[in-house]
Amino acid sequence: MSDLRSVIAVAILAGGNSRRMGEDKAALVEAHQSLISHQVLDLRRVLPALPVFVCAGSRRYPELLPHGIHYVSDKVDDAGPLAGIAEALKAAKALNGGDGYVLVMPTDSLIPPSQIHRLLVDTATESADVVLLKGRRLHPLHGLFSTQLAPSMERYLIAGGRAVMGFLDNERWQTALAPDDWEPCLNFNTPEEYTHARSALAETTVV
Repeated sequence: MSDLRSVIAVAILAGGNSRRMGEDKAALVEAHQSLISHQVLDLRRVLPALPVFVCAGSRRYPELLPHGIHYVSDKVDDAGPLAGIAEALKAAKALNGGDGYVLVMPTDSLIPPSQIHRLLVDTATESADVVLLKGRRLHPLHGLFSTQLAPSMERYLIAGGRAVMGFLDNERWQTALAPDDWEPCLNFNTPEEYTHARSALAETTVV
């Protein structure tokens, strides 16, 4: 990766309503820790220098206080995860004092962030502004996003755009292929899917 493509921050998307789950997915407890704590602790262990932004709306997670995370709030209300990504890109650029890439992932991913980071970085080329994870299907909320996209992303949101892939119609992006056994662990929306994801995680080749 070039200097421009260096990853300068991580953004964890935790602002969803979790309607089908029935409770906040970030706060689900696994091995005595919330899922978002597992993600942050993995990042602090493997990538300790990277700032971590949590896009969680008005929610706050007291257990993260010792880990120096930053909360970012959406500028455009009810605009979905893309609004969180846009604010994280702006915050990362301001904190870093220059451009780079933000590792974006949702809080309901059970694959450790450090594993996703390594796969995306190893795949990235100079021609792409975004690198998205692709398993059996595309996962547009797992990826590397250039901070240079922040202005155009904000304009898209203000104009009423909401879909990540709709925004990327006019941008340069590529994919990174994930191991097949990651697929059930990359997101879940119901208690049944969460149970399946936990079982599948024990069978993966990377954790």
